Amino acid sequence: MSTIRDLLKDAMKDEVKVLVYAIRHFLSAGKLRYDDPADKLDEVLAQATEEDNRAIGKLFEENPLKIDEIHVYAMKIENGRFAFVFARNEEEATHFFCRVFQQWPKNCHQYPMDFPMAVGVRFRSFRELKREHDEFPALAGIYEREVKA
Repeated sequence: MSTIRDLLKDAMKDEVKVLVYAIRHFLSAGKLRYDDPADKLDEVLAQATEEDNRAIGKLFEENPLKIDEIHVYAMKIENGRFAFVFARNEEEATHFFCRVFQQWPKNCHQYPMDFPMAVGVRFRSFRELKREHDEFPALAGIYEREVKA
């Protein structure tokens, strides 16, 4: 059975900022314990007061743990060529793309971080690929598909 400790660990690893700070608040308020079953969080959230919500919001805004939510964006370079960019938001991704490719992307779509990508002979998620970068925005990779004439 999954515990609050497991849920917090996963939220930290996946950088789910609001979940990390909600759990942190309820732990410090004594409404949760690390060894509680993970589904107890649903009960606690259902009973959250306005004061709880303000405290979680404050933690989220102040971000004392410096959690940096990074997303991946696919941007079309030209027919059949796409760049995948790690960035905090679409605007940051677009500006990075423009600096690197000296053109505006034809489009920009956010992809799920757990989307599998073929890298060589194996599949890896964007979440795994993101761990290879220390600074953002960053180029996650370029995908080229065969264009039919």
